[in-house]
Amino acid sequence: MALHSVLLDDEVILSIDGAFDVVLAPGYLRAVEAAFAADARRMVVDLALTTAVDAVAAAALTETVAACASRGTHLVLAMPAGVEAEVTDPAQIKPLLNGFEPWQDAG
Repeated sequence: MALHSVLLDDEVILSIDGAFDVVLAPGYLRAVEAAFAADARRMVVDLALTTAVDAVAAAALTETVAACASRGTHLVLAMPAGVEAEVTDPAQIKPLLNGFEPWQDAG
C-alpha cells in the first residue's frame, strides 16, 4: 500500500495504491491537512488503484468531505473503471464505497 501526494498550484492529488486501511489513514489525513495548509482549492482523491477500504479509511474519507465542505474546497473521488464523483456531503461516502465490487472491508 502506498500514498502519493502531488500539489499543483491550488490543486492536490492524493493517490492510494493497494489497501486503504487503519495503517495508511493517519498519513492520508496528514496529507489532507498539508493540502489545506497550502491553500488547495481542489482535491482529487484517486482510489482507482485501491484494492480495499476499511472502516477507519472510510471514516477518514468522510472527515475529508466535511473538511472540504467547510473550507469551500472542491472534492472529487476518482474510482475504479474511470468513474469520478464530486462529493459534497459526508453521507455520500458509504454508498460510493459500497457501489463497487472491489470495495470490501480490509479489516
